[in-house]
Amino acid sequence: MTPWLLCLPLAAGCGGDPGESGVGDVDDGGPRYAVVSRVENSDFSNTTMFVWVVDDVNQGSVDLDEAVEIPGSGSIWGVPRTEVFYVVSSEALTVSRYRLVGGEPKLEERLGLRGAGISFLVGERMVFDGPDRGFLFDLTSAQVLELDLAAMTITRSIDVSDALIDSADYTFLGEPYFREHGGRLVAPLYGTSAAYDRVASESKILFFDPKDGTFEVKGAPCGGLYYTVKAPNEDIHFASDPYVASIYMIDPERSPAPCMARMAAGEEELDTAVVALNDVTGRPTGGLVPGSDGVAYLRVLDTDIYSPGDDSTHLEAYAAPAWQTWRFELDDPTTAERTDRQPSAGGIKVFEVDEHAYENESSAGFGSTTLVRTTGDGAPARALTTPGAAWGVLRVR
Repeated sequence: MTPWLLCLPLAAGCGGDPGESGVGDVDDGGPRYAVVSRVENSDFSNTTMFVWVVDDVNQGSVDLDEAVEIPGSGSIWGVPRTEVFYVVSSEALTVSRYRLVGGEPKLEERLGLRGAGISFLVGERMVFDGPDRGFLFDLTSAQVLELDLAAMTITRSIDVSDALIDSADYTFLGEPYFREHGGRLVAPLYGTSAAYDRVASESKILFFDPKDGTFEVKGAPCGGLYYTVKAPNEDIHFASDPYVASIYMIDPERSPAPCMARMAAGEEELDTAVVALNDVTGRPTGGLVPGSDGVAYLRVLDTDIYSPGDDSTHLEAYAAPAWQTWRFELDDPTTAERTDRQPSAGGIKVFEVDEHAYENESSAGFGSTTLVRTTGDGAPARALTTPGAAWGVLRVR
């Protein structure tokens, strides 16, 4: 599991008014969005994934009896507006293709992954080169599987062992997904120990070309990079997450200091100068959520609400409903100001759909999640509410 998922049972935040159902009653030919949430049982020993197809992600709510239920955890991927999406199941170790029929998702075909040497999935990612060709990234087995999505077959395996962080037990690709940069896709690489109680001091940057399946790995000037935002001028900013800030606060020997680095438009190396995020706010800081017009948001631990004691753990700090939202300008990241949003837990999921960004705002224990739109007019604005922890949003039509 990823560090964010590891802490789902412990996290707390702010819920929302459920409003009306977001599931359309008729197929009117309008937009449709596939939304995924992960729901834990009462003792958090079992996860179930639920998939809804809704006609609006900016309002309303969905119920469990309106969803397609898939045992275990997983993720959703696809090429927007193709009326098809793919569900990766970490329990069944499969990729399933669903097609929108009459406004409802229908399972068409399923591809097994065990024969490709995959026995454990965590932090998987998919990218596409058109609707019929995809790539599944599984860094646990150090490979990328090229998929013929029309035939639902694996055409080849690409060895990406060079992407792994040697000092880490697990290497993860960052959130929310790859960014386009200079004709290739770019994402940070982040490493942890097997117990998720240590973050590698090294980060890497992965460049991937879906046209030919080639990749390149480059170094980064600081460790723990996980979140990315693309600025209006095409610069990409990489930042460490609140998990890094939590570990660093408890024991600086087990984590690099929270940082942010920039890759300028037209360049393929990160600037050597980095932003020390804790110095910007004066408190434990992490995360990077897109805003509008060159604005981005950070999560900052309010130590007046939560202050660690001698026996405190990084999980306790990360899950504490004490992380405030701070706003800053990407072209001047040396200063930031606190917003008036209510505090929440440190875990961040970012979804980008229809040229807008959304982040999670969840109730205690992740019983429900309200998406919050962080870009566009009136942002931040509360959007769709789902049971459990929202885990993916894709426009399918």
